[in-house]
Amino acid sequence: MSTTTARNPIGLARATAGRSARWLLLAACALSAGAAVAALPLKTIEECIETGTRSVSLPGVAGGSLSASSCSGCASLRFKFDARTRYFVGSQAVNYTKFRQAAAKTDLRLDVFYEPKTRTLTRLRIPAGAATQ
Repeated sequence: MSTTTARNPIGLARATAGRSARWLLLAACALSAGAAVAALPLKTIEECIETGTRSVSLPGVAGGSLSASSCSGCASLRFKFDARTRYFVGSQAVNYTKFRQAAAKTDLRLDVFYEPKTRTLTRLRIPAGAATQ
């Protein structure tokens, strides 16, 4: 022990605290750098088109395909139904027959959710307030 720290125990405590703080800062930087490198890239798993019930032709039974566009001048996209397609009026899940009945009432907003790679429909949704008109 040096004569300076022997005479000044507070100086020893400060030196030890300073070294601990540097090690803690170094460890935190290493961990945050490792986490940034390990972060996975974002991946789109679902997209949505907002359209209207008069802009699409819903088939008589669930199956086949559906063509929809987000505006009157926009190109139409073709989507396919599958067994996993779900139908909602507001937040309530309904069967396809009830969904078609709600959609036939008037021109309502229709949200068309689909998988972008396969263009398979995942959900069709009519907002709750619109379906009661």
